[in-house]
Amino acid sequence: MKTQSLRLKPWKWCLLLAIAGTLIAQGCAERPSGQIDAVLRTLHDARVSGAQEYAFEQLRQAEVSYSQAINELDNQDAKFAWWRTYAQGKRMLDLALAQADQAKSEATSNLEETKSNVQVALILARQNIQQTQTLLLEKRAHLSVHQQFQELHKALQGAEALLNTIESGMMNQGDYIQVMTTAHVVETVALAIHERILSAVGHSVKVQV
Repeated sequence: MKTQSLRLKPWKWCLLLAIAGTLIAQGCAERPSGQIDAVLRTLHDARVSGAQEYAFEQLRQAEVSYSQAINELDNQDAKFAWWRTYAQGKRMLDLALAQADQAKSEATSNLEETKSNVQVALILARQNIQQTQTLLLEKRAHLSVHQQFQELHKALQGAEALLNTIESGMMNQGDYIQVMTTAHVVETVALAIHERILSAVGHSVKVQV
């Protein structure tokens, strides 16, 4: 009776070598620290660019994607070295990087638009204060009580002082949204005083906002 040869055919040896090579390659796979650092840098740049205020949703998506990528990488780290694969984690990091970069771009664009809107709001507020001050001086003689004039004049001065404060203070701090909100409030106050003056002298003129 012939004994069966234990020698493997060449193609089987090639298959075994391929499998061994794959296992060794996986075992040598390293955590993508370079990609992680790139995402963290871009997230930082996005925050510095004002993404927390001007691109909040895009920044949130990037942070969520980064967190999910780190969880995937941690899951791979917990496996036996030869069975680790970081391919999925790398793809998730690529997504987080793209989203963080988008957040940075959106923040820069939205910030510039907000700055422009703030300048318009400040101009309108000052125009309304000046127009109301002019009207107050014109109608001063028609106001029945001197105290009434002083009251309205003081209110206008307060509105103008508030406008000067936010323009010099908050603008330097970069709080443009608060500046615009306050400018709208000052504009509304000026218009209300305008109406009070007209009402006090017996006129009923509609003021356009």
